[in-house]
Amino acid sequence: MKVAIFLPSLAGGGAERIALFATERLRAAGIDAELIVARAEGALVDAPVFAAHGVDLGAPNELLSLPALLRYVDRARPDLLFAFVHSAKIVAGLAKLRRPWLRVAISVHNALEVPRRARFWPRALFGYAPERRLYRDVVAAQAVSRDLAAQVVRQFALPPERVHTIYNPLPDRLAPGAIDAGHEAIFARPVIVNAGRMVAQKDQAALIRAFHAAGLHRRARLLILGEGPLRGALAAQVRALGLEDSVAMPGFVADVRPYMARSAGFVLSSRNEGFGLVLAEALSVGCPVASFDCPSGPRELLADGALGTLIAADDEAALGRAMTAMVDGTAVRAAPERVAAHLRQFAPDTIAAQYVALVRSLVPAGAVA
Repeated sequence: MKVAIFLPSLAGGGAERIALFATERLRAAGIDAELIVARAEGALVDAPVFAAHGVDLGAPNELLSLPALLRYVDRARPDLLFAFVHSAKIVAGLAKLRRPWLRVAISVHNALEVPRRARFWPRALFGYAPERRLYRDVVAAQAVSRDLAAQVVRQFALPPERVHTIYNPLPDRLAPGAIDAGHEAIFARPVIVNAGRMVAQKDQAALIRAFHAAGLHRRARLLILGEGPLRGALAAQVRALGLEDSVAMPGFVADVRPYMARSAGFVLSSRNEGFGLVLAEALSVGCPVASFDCPSGPRELLADGALGTLIAADDEAALGRAMTAMVDGTAVRAAPERVAAHLRQFAPDTIAAQYVALVRSLVPAGAVA
């Protein structure tokens, strides 16, 4: 069995990390999995699994990668093309129209039922009708939360039996005990940490406003880990509010858990999510968590608020109060045994077995593309 896992690039987002994970674990199970990217660029471009089992299509960009993808599938004849990230899924759907024999599956990682202005631009312009046409004949769709799976059924008009929920896994490695030595000074004050790409979806601007409005800049630091196109705008916001000494944005780090373990709390300010793995990572190292109750993922991850604070979307005052409780040491912490029991469903081996079982179920025994 040959499986091609298709991505636009190797940016440092959650979907890209899960694609790397799936490639590694499928190969470990004896499945010939390759990681195909429209362009070999991004924070994860040096990942060992891509160096060993990756294919760079060398396209001008992901939405212009169809000719190169068709050349690849004609040459490699994969039994399954498994597409991650919006643009890759669209291109995979177009490839299916051109190559009807190609089996295509899609992986969905972000909320679909969001305002048009918050959607990937083709969806903002055209809605979901084009994708319903493109995905009509996919053999499966995999979503990273139950709520998101229900959205996939509604928005892509797929039969429920073709839509599968597989959560994102916690990292394989135990959290190391050290942060980057150059970041040690950040922790001279209590720290509230956030991690994610600097894009509108993650809304770190709301987090900065809430931190400032709560007066926490006088006695704590806000640490935002990640990179993205809004870095310049966020830096300008920090300067305008006079927060240069109390908001740190040191960039992308490979493992956020050591920073979480040292922090007073972790806060997720996203407008929407598909899953929100960083919440599970924070819980795994005993860090108090708070999150906007956005679609979709945080409510499932935090067991309807039993394991962390869920805040009504856009309630920045409540977000500030949650951060204040973290700095004061009064934030509610769930019992460690309850957290551990909840997190077992995100164990890497459990998630890997689900990916392997799904892929094997999608390719009939002895099938040749």
